[in-house]
Amino acid sequence: MRERQALIFGVNGGLGRALADTLSSDYAVTGVVRDALAFESDSIQTLIESDYSEESLSFVANTMKTQGHSYDLIINAIGILHGNHLQPEKRLQDISTDSLTRYFAINTIIPGLLLKYFSSLMPKNTPAVFASLSAKVGSIGDNRLGGWYGYRASKAALNMLVRTAAIEIGRTHKQAAVVAIHPGTTVSNLSRPFTANTPADKLYTPELSAQRIVSVLTGLTADDTGQFFDWSGDVLPW
Repeated sequence: MRERQALIFGVNGGLGRALADTLSSDYAVTGVVRDALAFESDSIQTLIESDYSEESLSFVANTMKTQGHSYDLIINAIGILHGNHLQPEKRLQDISTDSLTRYFAINTIIPGLLLKYFSSLMPKNTPAVFASLSAKVGSIGDNRLGGWYGYRASKAALNMLVRTAAIEIGRTHKQAAVVAIHPGTTVSNLSRPFTANTPADKLYTPELSAQRIVSVLTGLTADDTGQFFDWSGDVLPW
């Protein structure tokens, strides 16, 4: 019997690594990172380096296709909330061309390219899942606090890409589920500066978040495609 295959982008992040560890008992895991030399994991069978440019992603996908690779579970775990000279904007006056460009480049454009080049690597005649890690703050319907303009907008745009791609991919991969999922507030480099006021029972370790995400994703069917889930399996409003 063929071993199930999982492909994780951003496997070097705290949650990406935890997802690889969780999946490794049931899947052969392929991980994609920017710097393969700086990454080690016993959970990953194959490690691929990419700078996530369109040229690089196209090359990686075409190579995989030529080699006959097929993935039952594909997870986009790439995202940015803060970084050098980048912080979530509290006010309209904090918005800049540079900050919005960076948020959209990583949280929206790269995930869109992943859908473009790697969704065809899912099997056409058996169940498969393509999941992108999104964020509840990217829900337009759930936004009651404001702020965090670039992050919210880039995740909302990601959600629209997922929803739209699910419709198209469903025409050729009738057993696939293409979804967005909110992992909950997870202790990681991405969230750490913003969790001081988060109640302890609402703050999750990467290991716990990964287990919950995997539980949701492995229970999906084609009927769930085009949806936005949270870590508990509940459907979130767009």
